[in-house]
Amino acid sequence: MRSLLCLLPLFLLPSCVHIFTTRVEYQATAPAPTVGGSAFRAEFIPKGTESGIALSAMIVGGAMVAEVGPYQMRLHAFGQPTDQQWFEIKSMRLSGIDHFEAPMEARGFAGRAEFKPTQTPGTTRASLLLGPYIKLDAKKQRNIVLVADVAVMRRSGLTRGTLSIPLALTKTRRRESTNVIKEVMHDIRDRDKPDIPSGLPPPPEKP
Repeated sequence: MRSLLCLLPLFLLPSCVHIFTTRVEYQATAPAPTVGGSAFRAEFIPKGTESGIALSAMIVGGAMVAEVGPYQMRLHAFGQPTDQQWFEIKSMRLSGIDHFEAPMEARGFAGRAEFKPTQTPGTTRASLLLGPYIKLDAKKQRNIVLVADVAVMRRSGLTRGTLSIPLALTKTRRRESTNVIKEVMHDIRDRDKPDIPSGLPPPPEKP
C-alpha cells in the first residue's frame, strides 16, 4: 500500500515533457583556410545554460533551455594520411567591430595536436583544446574574426602560416520529448548507479 501511495504523485505529473533547446554559437562564414596542406576549423562550445519551464493542463510540459557562453574553443586541422604529423599555435587573437580585440595568452594554446585517422577514409584530423573559457557579448560581438599563427609539421618539413577565420553568431533550435513517468521510474531503478556527465561533443568530421 505504501508503494502505491509513493507512485501516486507520478500520475499527477505531466506525462510528456517537450524540451526546446536553443544553441547559441559561432560558425565560420567563409571556406576553411589552409596552412601546410591542412584545412582548419574553429569550434566554439557553449558551456553555460539558461532554462525555463511551462506546463499545460497537467498533460504536456515544456522546458526551454538555451546553450550559451562562455565558450570553450577547439581548433581542428584536417589533412591526409602519411602527410601531416602535428600542428601547434604560435599566437591567437579574436577581433571585431567597435575596436574589439582579445589576444590569447600563450598558455591558452600550449601543446601540439597530432593528426590521427578519422571515420572518413583518406582524411586525418588533429584537434587542440584551447585554454580558459571565452566570454563574448552576444549583442555586440555578433561577427568576429579569429586570427592565428600556426605551424604544421609535414612529411616534407615544417610549414608556418596565418589563419583568418570570420565567424558569425548563430542560433539553432531542436525539440526533444521525454516521458516523465518513464524517466522517474528509471531513476528509481538505477539510483545506485553513478551518473557520469557528458564531456566534450565529438569532433567534426570535415572542415
